[in-house]
Amino acid sequence: MGHVTSLQDFTHDGYSDMRLDVDNMSYEELLALEERIGDVKIGLTVESIMTLLKQKKYMATEIETPSNQEPCCVCQEEYGDGDDLGTLDCGHDFHRDCIKQWLMQKNLCPKCKKTALPT
Repeated sequence: MGHVTSLQDFTHDGYSDMRLDVDNMSYEELLALEERIGDVKIGLTVESIMTLLKQKKYMATEIETPSNQEPCCVCQEEYGDGDDLGTLDCGHDFHRDCIKQWLMQKNLCPKCKKTALPT
């Protein structure tokens, strides 16, 4: 029975020649790679967002004061009476237009990073 002569023999990866070393690629090489691969879409369509997003109007309560109210973490603006809110499956609320733009880019909650809406 043979034995391992070096750590390199032990960790030989038969696919190492097939991998791209993107860390050492030039800007032009990365652009060419992007052109070959194309865009990876991880966001949702406007239609699916508007269908799946739970919506409500914001109404301030007496127990909320500016010091204990969290602003929309997308735009950092506080909520005002009558603002349209969107609620994700995780329960986090955001301004509807803010979260709609966010979800078009990625289907993750900006606060907890869970999947925002089912696909």
